[in-house]
Order: sequence, then C-alpha cells, then structure tokens
Amino acid sequence: MESPASIDSIPNEILITILSLFPTRALLPLVAVSRHFNSVTVRIVRHRMKQATALPDYRLILECYHPSAKISTPYLYGDYLSTDSLEDDDDDESLAGRSEPGHLPEPTIGRLRDIYSHFRPVVQEENRRARSRYLSQSQPDVDSRPPSHDIYLDENELFSQLCTVTNLVKVGPKPGLFLSHVNVSDAVIRVWRGWLATQVALPEDWQKPVLWADASRDVGLRFRVTEREVNKSLPPVLFSFDDEPPVAYRLEFEELLVRTGRLLLTVEKSEAQEVATSGKAIVIASI
Repeated sequence: MESPASIDSIPNEILITILSLFPTRALLPLVAVSRHFNSVTVRIVRHRMKQATALPDYRLILECYHPSAKISTPYLYGDYLSTDSLEDDDDDESLAGRSEPGHLPEPTIGRLRDIYSHFRPVVQEENRRARSRYLSQSQPDVDSRPPSHDIYLDENELFSQLCTVTNLVKVGPKPGLFLSHVNVSDAVIRVWRGWLATQVALPEDWQKPVLWADASRDVGLRFRVTEREVNKSLPPVLFSFDDEPPVAYRLEFEELLVRTGRLLLTVEKSEAQEVATSGKAIVIASI
C-alpha cells in the first residue's frame, strides 16, 4: 500500500504557481508551514524584490526639511543606483524550472530583510529650472552641485531636526502629475552637534555613516558634511569655557537607502491603490 502523499511532495512548479497569487504580506507567514514552503516562499519574495528595484514606472521622492521650512523646501527625486546582492540570480533559470522538492537553496527571510536599495537624491527638473532663474552670473551653476541642506546651531544648541518624508509615486504623463502616491516613511531625524563635528573630521574617501529616519531602519540618508562660516554680521559674543559657540554646517545629499522588502510592500500597495482609483491622478507640483 502506498503511503499518503505529504504536502512536501507538491512539485515546485505547482506550489510556485499557487503561491505566486498571494500578495507578499499574505505570503510571508507561509514560511512557517514547512521547509519546502519556506524555500519556495523565500524564492518568490526574492524574485519580487528584484522586480521592485527596477521601478520601471515608479519614482521615489524625498522631502527633507527643517520644521520651519516645510513650504519652501522642494522635494527631491531618488535616482536608482544599486541593490545589495540578491545571490543565486534567477535570470539564468526560471523559478518553476526546479521541479524537485528540496532542490531550492535555503535563503531566509531574515537575510532578505537586511537587503537595501540605494538611490541618489537629485533636484527635480522643475525646481532646478526655477532655482536657476534666481542665480546671478557670479554664482556657480546649480546643475553642478548636489542638493544640500544648511544647518545652523545657536549657542549651546545641541541638535537640529530634519523632517524626512519618503514617498513612492507612479509618474504621470506630465511633470508633477502622479497617478499614485504611497508613503514609505515619515519621521524626524535629530542631527546632533557632536555628530556634525565628527563628520567634518572624517577623511574624504571614507564611507559616510547612515542617519536612519526611523527606529526600524527602513529608510536612511548619507550626507557629506562641511563646516560653514557663522554669520559675521552679528556682533561678537564672549563665551565661557563650557559654552558651545554657534556653528553652521552644510549637508550634501549623497545617498538615500530604502530597505528593499519595504520597497516591495510599498510597490504592491501602490498597485492596489492604482486599481482602486483608476482614472484619477494626484497633482503634487504645479505645472
């Protein structure tokens, strides 16, 4: 008498076909069903993460501003740079091509969680043109400079704050017209006086540390920090030995990091939102 078939005897191509119908958030709990389910589920998620990083119709936009400058600070686009290694490339062999259960390698959800996608913040073209109109001929061309943010700390002020909002948008047919708009992260970063002084002292070729926007470290920023002169038009002030004098720094945006798994969930949410609001558009910037 033949022994009854177990769930682990389901061929990979059938299991992949079934599980591929699930959205990622519903798929993740299935890694606990069995080792076979874990292998197939993780492979599907990894394959989706690779597709999400391509972002053929989507753009990341970053808003990073002091709380007092929310209205006057333009948002930035995130130009895709790279994604941390996603080993065992699926390009040479399809997901369903491995028909024997247990043949799949054993990546884990934990390892996938530690993968980040990297973007370069750039000034959006509409804001670039607007800023150029107000530059005198003696000022350097804004096209040659990375976007930046100036921080001023008064006497004994320990930190400044940066509101950091990251959104995923689907770009419409016209500039500033977005077909969908989903938030990735909305948080406040504290930029400490001591951290700024440390960054200025780092060698130019050192990789800059990441300022994380949230406790879960889904979104982070890298800056190049340079010291600026404090406003000399102010009257001189005497400081005691224990006082911290006023200081000024410029933060140049070098990199935006987004956890790739978080990016995948946001892409799927955006796709669902687009279906629900088909025929509508969101105007983010004036045209």
